[in-house]
Amino acid sequence: MRKHQYFFLVFLLVFLLPACAAQNTERPEPASSAVSGAASSEASAVTVSPGADSSGAESQKPPAGESSQNPPPVSRAAQKLPAAPSSRSSSSLSIASSLPPMAAPAKPMPPVTAKMPQASGGSVFAQNGAEIDYSNAAEGYIMVRYSGSATIKVLVYFNGGSSYYQYNISGDGAYVTLPLQSGSGSYRVRFMENVSGNSYAELCSTVLNADVSGSGYPLYPNQFVNYTRSSAAVAKAKSLCAGSASNAQKVAAIYRFITGNIKYDYAKAKSVTAGYLPNVDSTLSSKKGICFDYSALMAAMCRSQGIPTRLVIGNTGAGYHAWNEVYLGGWKRYDSTFAAAGQSAGYYTAEKYY
Repeated sequence: MRKHQYFFLVFLLVFLLPACAAQNTERPEPASSAVSGAASSEASAVTVSPGADSSGAESQKPPAGESSQNPPPVSRAAQKLPAAPSSRSSSSLSIASSLPPMAAPAKPMPPVTAKMPQASGGSVFAQNGAEIDYSNAAEGYIMVRYSGSATIKVLVYFNGGSSYYQYNISGDGAYVTLPLQSGSGSYRVRFMENVSGNSYAELCSTVLNADVSGSGYPLYPNQFVNYTRSSAAVAKAKSLCAGSASNAQKVAAIYRFITGNIKYDYAKAKSVTAGYLPNVDSTLSSKKGICFDYSALMAAMCRSQGIPTRLVIGNTGAGYHAWNEVYLGGWKRYDSTFAAAGQSAGYYTAEKYY
């Protein structure tokens, strides 16, 4: 009995062991190594090639009728996985839009109309043929006139002082503009009549109060800086300053013109007499003059362009002299007479302003 059992066990081993070995040699294709197209949907018998290496690469037998030269299936290692999208940064960046370059030159200043004094008739003193219109004293000037045959001088005092400004007035009845150089305060105006030689007696006088505002007299013509809107000097200044973008540019253009075109008149300097008054249009046309003419012309041209300008008379290292002070954020001295000659007058001591 035991002998039959032994043979039965041997028989089972002979038949069952090859079947188990055949089952172990069949490995299912991994799901991740899918073959594209219809081949992936068909069942295929897969066998281990005798020459297969230990890397686990598998070969698939080509269907009947197809060439064995077809490329082998792509291994899992050779397959490209889809690229993962990059993660977005959580921080924000401020990006400003840049404007195109737009730098522009300064625009020329608008045209200026020269200021002219007026005898408005609102406030007037009149006596013995003499008249003072101080209606516009707040602008820094008064207007006086005299009708008669006497030789008249007008003296102007400030705040009760003993010093005065002196002006010669004709008897033709025409208004003459006089500056109130000292600004706001009390002014005494005296008409003095010549009685003999250098002796004068008071014809009449009055005291007036002025509350000067703004730039005052340096913007208006007066007896020493005399011009009108139709003056050639005003027209020339307008032409010179047409493209200027600032008062500084205007002053530079005027100063450059005067120093480059007006020559000193040495003959006139020897013959000039007391009481001489400049004529700005004559200086412009003749292109020559003394220091009084230089400074009057520059003052007229600058004032007509709305630039406060003083005519200053005083002592210098070169003698009794006239020059200008121009307001450009502060008072600045200009001496066109000596600049035209490429020289300097040395020191300057102002005495009178007009």
